[in-house]
Parts: sequence; C-alpha cells; structure tokens
Amino acid sequence: MLQRQEAIHFFVDSTGPQAGGFYLSNFGGLQKRVAFSGWPHEVQEGVFENLRKMAQQEGLAYELVHHPLNDHVQGIRLPEASAGAFGFDMDADLVRGPGVLQPADGLTAYREAVSQARAAFSQARAIHNSQERIYLEHMDFEAADAIADGLVKRLLGHKSGTRPGRELHRFFGAATAQGNQDHIPQVIAGLDCRIFIKGRPGTGKSTLLKKVCAAALRRGCDVEIYHCALDLASLDLVAVRQLGFCLLDSTPPHEYFPTREGDEIIDLYARCVVPGTDEAHAGELNKLEGEYKQLVQKATSHLQEAQEALTKLHAAQPQPDPAAIEAEQERAAQVLFG
Repeated sequence: MLQRQEAIHFFVDSTGPQAGGFYLSNFGGLQKRVAFSGWPHEVQEGVFENLRKMAQQEGLAYELVHHPLNDHVQGIRLPEASAGAFGFDMDADLVRGPGVLQPADGLTAYREAVSQARAAFSQARAIHNSQERIYLEHMDFEAADAIADGLVKRLLGHKSGTRPGRELHRFFGAATAQGNQDHIPQVIAGLDCRIFIKGRPGTGKSTLLKKVCAAALRRGCDVEIYHCALDLASLDLVAVRQLGFCLLDSTPPHEYFPTREGDEIIDLYARCVVPGTDEAHAGELNKLEGEYKQLVQKATSHLQEAQEALTKLHAAQPQPDPAAIEAEQERAAQVLFG
C-alpha cells in the first residue's frame, strides 16, 4: 500500500457529467515527463509505488494522482524536480510515450457504462441546481459579500506581488465505483489556517472561494484550485500554501470539522440566509434530496459496470511482461531522477 500521509493526493480527471480534466494543468508545465498507457491499474500502481520510494530516497517532495474510477494511483508529480509520470487509460486522447502498451479493441462496454454514469450525474446536477434556486431566493448577498471581503483582508491584506500567481486545477475527490472518495485530509494536512465553509446549495460557498482565489492570484500567490466533480465551474477548495491557508466547502459528501487550533467554521446558511428557510421548504427539499440520491446511486452502479468491463478487458489482453515493466520503470526513473 502507498504511504498516503506523506504527500498531497488528488485527481486530475472526473467521472462526473463533463468529460475532460486537468492533466495539462498539473503536468503540462513540467520539464521532465513520462507517460505510460494501457497497463492494468494494479500494474501501474506498483510502478508508481516504486517511483515514490525513489523520490523518498532522493529526499524529494512528491504528490500522488489517483484514478477517478477506482482510486488507484495513476501518477506521481515531483514539483521540486519539475518532473512527473502519468498512466493514461486505453482510450485516452493525449499522446502516449514510446514503448508502452497500445489501446486494445473491446472498449465499447466500458465506454458505454461511463457514458451512462455521466448522464445520471448530469441529471443529479440538475436536481442540485433546483435546490440552489430555493436558497438563492432567500440569500442576503450583501452579507455574503461582506464575509468574502473580510476574509480577503484578513488572509491577504498584507500580501502584494509583482506577477500574477500560478494556478493548479485539480479535484480532491471523485465519484468512484466504490462510492465517493476524497483525499481532503492529505490536501489540507500541512496548512496552519483551515477554514471550513458550511451552508446549503446556492448559499455562496463556491463564490466565496472564487473571490479569495482571485484576490490571491492578483497578489502573486500560487493557488491550488480544487473543482467540484459534479460541476467544473464550481470550486470546492482553494489552498494557498505559501501563506498556509485553505478554504473548504465542507458539506456532504465531503463534510469535515475542525480538529486542531487554527481551524474555524464559517456557516453561510446561518449568516446569509433568511432564518427558517429549511423548515419552510422542507417538503420540496426532502423530495429533491431523495431524487438526487437515487440518481447518484444509479450513476455509481454504472461505474461499477465500467470497472467490471475494464477488469475483463485487461484480463483478456496479454499480461505485461515483468521484464518490460522493469525496463519501463528504469526508463522512467532515468528521466525523473537522472
């Protein structure tokens, strides 16, 4: 098993409504890159575990990238060395490196299951939007703006920069075949100031994060921007490591609470929504929540089908030659650490 407490863990792809992800945001600017393709996820994970151990022996900080279907490790990033390696799936669009397995036929069942999962998640997002509309009608936007302005002043008022900050776009979680998985504890572990944003759909959590993010970038801070897998336009977490703080949308299915000094909660529902809104719309909200959960369960069942199809496909293919795996691992190590 990989030692997850030693690194930031995240995803660059999503099984949500919108295909596509953030590989280029995290790997595109690296000077040294290695690509693997088509290997079973378990095989790739073993290679990345060995590369992780090498990074640890070299004293290099590392980050681990996970696969959104099953949470297996599919990449390693070495920021200090401007290096990284990533394992592409058989049906990935991006160019693959030399000497790796090529895409195989028989991906139809896998692709169809993933497509059906995305469709169900898209319907779930529409339900979520309906929930948002209820709370938007009862929002005090001036109060929300005041909270955002206060946070910017408190967290960034002393900071200035001569260049715009750099952005890294990621996901901290994924809707996998086993259900929702997140790596929030690893993402926020090294930060001194952790602000947990509570609220309801449509109460301004993402807007608050975007305002702080934009202010940090204007002041020259590098920002890790973690998107919602259900809606790429929505943000779930913003981390500014050089200043030691983060803001997290801490609501289900990724709800966390303060555990140490420096942690705090900001409840946007309590501070920005007309009191009694939950109670006044309880019937409609409960109905929407039930429909939402049913659609998420439907999507998860399709992801389980996708995982089964991928497992069968890998089993039907010639298994990677151990000597070839070792040779690819040595090639990767030479590129990353040579």
